[in-house]
Amino acid sequence: MRRRYAKSRTTKNFRMHIGRAVKWLAAGIAAGYGLLVLAYLLPTGPMQANLAASAGILAEEREYHRVIPGVVSTQLDNYTDSWMMGNAVYDSARPVWKQALACTSADYGAGPLDGLVRYLDREQGYREVDYTRYWHGYLVLLKPFLLLFDYADLRVLNTVVELLLVFGIFCTIFNMGCEGEAWGYVLSVLFMMPVVLPLSIQFSVIFYLTNISVLVLLRAYDWIADKNAIALYFQMIGMCASYFDLLTYPVASLGMPLVCILLLEADRDSWTKVRTILDCSVSWCFGYGAMWAGKWILSTLVLKDNVIANALSQILMRASHTQNGERITVLDTWRRNVEFYFERPYLILIALGMVLFFVGIFRSRRQLADVCIDAIPFMLIALMPFVWYALAGQHSYEHHWFTFRGLMTTVFAGMCICARLYRTADAGFSQRGQRNGRFS
Repeated sequence: MRRRYAKSRTTKNFRMHIGRAVKWLAAGIAAGYGLLVLAYLLPTGPMQANLAASAGILAEEREYHRVIPGVVSTQLDNYTDSWMMGNAVYDSARPVWKQALACTSADYGAGPLDGLVRYLDREQGYREVDYTRYWHGYLVLLKPFLLLFDYADLRVLNTVVELLLVFGIFCTIFNMGCEGEAWGYVLSVLFMMPVVLPLSIQFSVIFYLTNISVLVLLRAYDWIADKNAIALYFQMIGMCASYFDLLTYPVASLGMPLVCILLLEADRDSWTKVRTILDCSVSWCFGYGAMWAGKWILSTLVLKDNVIANALSQILMRASHTQNGERITVLDTWRRNVEFYFERPYLILIALGMVLFFVGIFRSRRQLADVCIDAIPFMLIALMPFVWYALAGQHSYEHHWFTFRGLMTTVFAGMCICARLYRTADAGFSQRGQRNGRFS
């Protein structure tokens, strides 16, 4: 009887969780669409005027400017930035409830950067191009911003806000008593080539989402846990990644908060942590995929265009292992994303990290079995970017010069393992010292 009651209660909790997840998904789709409609109500004239004032930046840098010449990891994506801003300032004759789903820009046949500059110059002869696969949720923020500021202002503001965000997270983790993990977080940001991030809208979107999600989780964990909403929180992160991002390095928005969950739940056993990782990962994937599918269905119904078929064909292409007619392997994709760290400065950081790691192993050798079991959850998270690269093979191979930033998850998880090695060793020394009467 007791076993039957427990099974019934588990089934009821599962159904309640599914029901809540579906409700939040429906609310997210409705809110996302509503916010885009409101954004498209804003006048485009002031946006065009402000953007025209800084169009020379894009014209001078061109599509793929490298901040440090010869270093591919410092390459900007002005191609996509131009297209994003072209979407923001385009003045369409369609009703706003269709504009919000169509996401139209002007195309002159020579790429989005050329198209944006010529459109701002009021040049005629363009054709309208829709981009319906993505939500383009970034427009909810970009359109209001361009009402008051230009592209140069955006870069300056990004620099300030992103630095403050990193500092805030560092202080929060440090004040939790996780000093080593806090420095590990800083190192993970350094492995993203941070000098480039604030200069590109394309790269900044998922950086903001990832780090804001981390900061909220660290600050409000007790409240979220009391609501039994940890998995739901990760679903919302996945939904936001699908809504705001254009498939850059979304795996970071899953992996980085997961590492923080392990820090927040440090007193739990490793197998409970593994189950938490699986639950949160499934919730994130559901939020990411279902939110994206919601856009396809909504666009198909409203625009009377088969967006679903177009999106699925692109997903199959991006998930394939073929590039320019040639077969690419998973190892090829992994190598392309890791090769940015073959530069000497990064190799020095990696060498120092390896030295710290092996010294930590030596110091904690008496508790090595416990340390290895404790490291399993972190290792699972560290592997997530490689799983992503395997699943999104063609995309991760072609766009490796920005998808490599997902490896910040691997760096953060790895440094947390290293920090815990030293904490375990110090605890072991303290206990042995107390037994020998050396500590008061």
